[in-house]
Amino acid sequence: MTLKPHEVLPPPSSGNELPRLRVRGLSKSFGGVSALTNVDIEVHPGETLGLIGPNGSGKTTLVNCVSGVVVPTDGVIELGGHDITHWTRTRRARAGLARTYQSVRLFRELTVAENVEVGVVRASGETRRTSVMATLEQQGLITLARVPVADLPYGLQRRVEIARALVSEPDVLLLDEPAAGLGDEETADLRTAIVAARERLGLSIVIIDHDVSLIMGVSDRITVLHEGSVLFAGLPHEVAREPSVVSAYLGARPADEPRA
Repeated sequence: MTLKPHEVLPPPSSGNELPRLRVRGLSKSFGGVSALTNVDIEVHPGETLGLIGPNGSGKTTLVNCVSGVVVPTDGVIELGGHDITHWTRTRRARAGLARTYQSVRLFRELTVAENVEVGVVRASGETRRTSVMATLEQQGLITLARVPVADLPYGLQRRVEIARALVSEPDVLLLDEPAAGLGDEETADLRTAIVAARERLGLSIVIIDHDVSLIMGVSDRITVLHEGSVLFAGLPHEVAREPSVVSAYLGARPADEPRA
């Protein structure tokens, strides 16, 4: 397939405000195999950017590079205008970057509150406990504070993981397939929680998910990856009707395209 050039849209924010997150020319190879090639993204204050694409398109590799799990082969990652390309994960977290993972990574022997407290990186002492309790309240988990996470259903474990990412009030939140394994009702609750957290904290969010309705529902803009490169970038309705995206990922004709 011939990839369509990356279409850059003007940011939704006004003035000269810097993007919260900027990735420029990001490339990553594993043993000679290219996972990402010259990827650019920007996420502005209060904006949600959706990342979609087929399995193996490089979505999680991109998030792993941004969060410091892997080191890019080339390119620059900026957080609030600062080059964080070679910062440690801990330093990125303290600077306001948080993430979740495809599979739940909780300490099963610990309680809900204890798991959320692990995510605190910007407070100590009584302020630390206050932050944990406030986050549990906001996420509707306060009554489960003392329950071991091993006793929770999978959907609630997902909510705990998101609460752990939110507890230090990050500037940028990376969500890697948060709806994986969730039912329709749980996904609806997740969508509500994501929107509420963004509005309450003024978050910038990057979200990966295969649930297209979720992505379309929470994203201000969407970037589509294909074989490690940007296939298309645009507003949700533009992505849904873009023939190259439909062919590569969505698997249906645009709404106004006639059948042969």
